[in-house]
Amino acid sequence: MIMATIDQFWKFLKTVRKKSFTELILCLFLLVLIPAYYFVDVFHILPCMYRLPSGSIWYLIHVLPLTFMVFNLLTNFVAVMYADSSVIGRLLTVSEYTSKDSIYCTICQCNVPLRCWHCDICNVCILTRDHHCTFSTTCVGHYNRRYFLWFLLYLSAASFYEIILIGYYTYCKVTIKFSDFMVLVPFQSIITGFHLTVGQIFVVLLTLNLIAVTMSSLLLIYYLDKVRKGLVCHEKQESSYDFGLMRNLETVFGEKWYITWISPFIKSKLPYNGIDWQSHVDQYKTK
Repeated sequence: MIMATIDQFWKFLKTVRKKSFTELILCLFLLVLIPAYYFVDVFHILPCMYRLPSGSIWYLIHVLPLTFMVFNLLTNFVAVMYADSSVIGRLLTVSEYTSKDSIYCTICQCNVPLRCWHCDICNVCILTRDHHCTFSTTCVGHYNRRYFLWFLLYLSAASFYEIILIGYYTYCKVTIKFSDFMVLVPFQSIITGFHLTVGQIFVVLLTLNLIAVTMSSLLLIYYLDKVRKGLVCHEKQESSYDFGLMRNLETVFGEKWYITWISPFIKSKLPYNGIDWQSHVDQYKTK
């Protein structure tokens, strides 16, 4: 068990080293920004809004759900990178279905199962490949799609919460001038010089959250609609893999799909292996 985990960790490190500089910067940006927001909330904004110890109850009312969201945000994000959906090290079983419908990948040197596509960025075939996520530096596929969707959900929720919290704190405690909005124009800031004020800092914090909540919410709606229809991004209106709403949820989130939102550490076995899809389709249709 421990050796398998170590092997997975080294495989993860090897894949990270192959990523582009831009992807790594964006990934580190998220990994630094999320805890930074949390520490600003917990150690500055909330103590200022609710004087301790008299305001301890209200402080905890905010801190506990905030901690839960940040925990799931970070752990699901890391799980997206760590859970490998590639064909590397997997026994691609050959059946009457896979041998008939699969194609050969000259790069990976293997027969590619249904719903498996080669990623030019990761340079490997991904089982049930949905898309390549730039921020996580990896492809979202059969074994990490669950974590990606929960990451988007918690990013939407946390960003919305931050907009309300920081917005209210800014309204009560911070004076923002019109000139503070010039910080959003990098070219102008370079000309006039960087003289960050408190107002400019909170303008940036609010702007980043507005961008995050907009992008994550739209992406979440889009990808959940795909899940509902039993599709991945490469598939348009294919109905062969639509097993009904409940079964489609199990296909992505596993048998315990209804509690996987609590933590990525909850084990939820997937009903399919991501390789022999056609036999699963036939098995479903005969029920």
